Amino acid sequence: MFYDLVSQSCHACPEPRALRSGGGKPLTRRLAALAVAAALMTGTAVPAFADVYDIRKGSITIVANGDGTAKVTQNETVNDKDDDVKVTGSNEVTGNTVDIINNTDNDLKVTLSDVTITDPKGDAAPVSVSGTGNTAIELDGSNTLKSSGWHAGLERNEEKNSDGNVVSGKLTIQDEDKNGSLDATGGFGGAGIGGANIKNSGALEITGGTITATGKQDGAGIGGGGSGGDGMVTISGGNITARGGSSDNPNAACGAGIGGGGFRGTGTVTITDNAKVDNATGGEGAAGIGSGLVGNVTVNISGNATVNAEGGANGAGIGGGYASAGDVTIEGGTTVSAAGGVGGGAGVGGGADLAGDEDTRNRVTIRSNGDGSPDVSAVGGAPEPGQDGEDASKGGAAIGSGALISPDEDTMEADADITIEGKVTISAVAGKDGVAIGANGKEKAFDDLLPGSSIDRRNTDGKDISLPGDKTAEKTPAAESASNGRLDALTGLTVTDAAGKAVAYTLTWQGGTVTVKVDAAFASLQMTYDALCWLRSHGMQTMLFCTQERTASVSAVELLGVCTQDTTVVWNNDGISSALRVNGADHSTLLK
Repeated sequence: MFYDLVSQSCHACPEPRALRSGGGKPLTRRLAALAVAAALMTGTAVPAFADVYDIRKGSITIVANGDGTAKVTQNETVNDKDDDVKVTGSNEVTGNTVDIINNTDNDLKVTLSDVTITDPKGDAAPVSVSGTGNTAIELDGSNTLKSSGWHAGLERNEEKNSDGNVVSGKLTIQDEDKNGSLDATGGFGGAGIGGANIKNSGALEITGGTITATGKQDGAGIGGGGSGGDGMVTISGGNITARGGSSDNPNAACGAGIGGGGFRGTGTVTITDNAKVDNATGGEGAAGIGSGLVGNVTVNISGNATVNAEGGANGAGIGGGYASAGDVTIEGGTTVSAAGGVGGGAGVGGGADLAGDEDTRNRVTIRSNGDGSPDVSAVGGAPEPGQDGEDASKGGAAIGSGALISPDEDTMEADADITIEGKVTISAVAGKDGVAIGANGKEKAFDDLLPGSSIDRRNTDGKDISLPGDKTAEKTPAAESASNGRLDALTGLTVTDAAGKAVAYTLTWQGGTVTVKVDAAFASLQMTYDALCWLRSHGMQTMLFCTQERTASVSAVELLGVCTQDTTVVWNNDGISSALRVNGADHSTLLK
């Protein structure tokens, strides 16, 4: 269905005249009316009809029927069955709005096509979505929604039943035709996309489109409304720019770019697949991606997502806002850049001024998996400026905890549980007098990173403060073991020639594929069960064994399926064939 919101005061392009029969109603409407009447008399289903709606005639209400159609009402005009709901045009003069309601078990789709709603009348959102059913907004062309009340630009509030259980359906913003954009701005305390003031957002997912979302005051760009609205956001596609609300008051509690709004606004944020967050910026006291003030958060970034985030004053780039803990996981083939806000926010991790106790700590995990290896650049926030010109805090950690502001001598920052494993590339620049990776002045060391890993630690002056184990070579040449005369590149994995003599090999890692390469016509690879388990736990999905004239591969999962504790795997390659034996039993059928 196609609904036109274009102002009828525009007379430059008059409407074409409808076909008429005699001097009565337009012929198309008369035929439609006859069809409906006939359907009612015969007991058959009423067919769906398309019509064009002008927003100047009134606001539009769209209610799902539960059969893939919707009832659309505009003043006295009602279309009971519309199977292709589309809204278009501008209400810049009228202030009319669009309400979408789905209380059915079936999904409802509504298309916004070049819609502009910038001054909704009364206390209303330009476009609001409600109900227990799921709703998808398809974007065509350029769409602009700007709230003038206490509402979000595109509003989806969390709804609960009488027992306090969340019953609201999910709002999905999509761009299946790859031709759409949305610029959404909240009113006072409203998110750009998500909750109204003092409202949690319902479940939100963005799968496509060019999206710009701006909260106002303490509303998140995408997520919760002001004064503590929680945000539940998934971004799996599209190009996203999100900015939390801001204020001229330096003590204001503002919203995250993506996540929670205002004071005690928490967030659960997932960014995955091929999503591109071009920029997510927190308002004062809030994270770029994460929580508002005093509101903890969980953030997961995975797949091949690209993310750039910057915290507001005292907020982490990705993680907690002021006095808030961050629980952040970054994995797979992601590219992430995060900068903590001025006032001691961590680049990735906690917000500033969060004191530690047994139950309060930040958690950061960065690891490779079958989707690839993460590339993370993190910068700790600068110190909190003091009134006397002296710093009132240290700078924040690049990865870890935020700094305390004017702390007592015996007060400690909230600690940070940091896990870095697999193959990673990390650049970590500490805030002034802070740590690159860690908390409370202590750098966290990491061992057993996969070949090709690189952790580059710098202080705020650019001095290299990297630790042993931070860097491993991409190709690990076999080296003579003084203890047994064997050549090992990885403990538990050796290669011998036809005479049983150990030979040199290289082991390389790309994504989820581990390749063992030998410069010989015949070679025999021997691997322990522990070595196989270690490779698998660090993301190996496939192993390749390459000799001069033959390459064969095996699935790590299938190989583990025929192995037990104390197993020895023997894999032979010659110029003609490959053979795989596990504890003497032939499993060559696993090879490809």
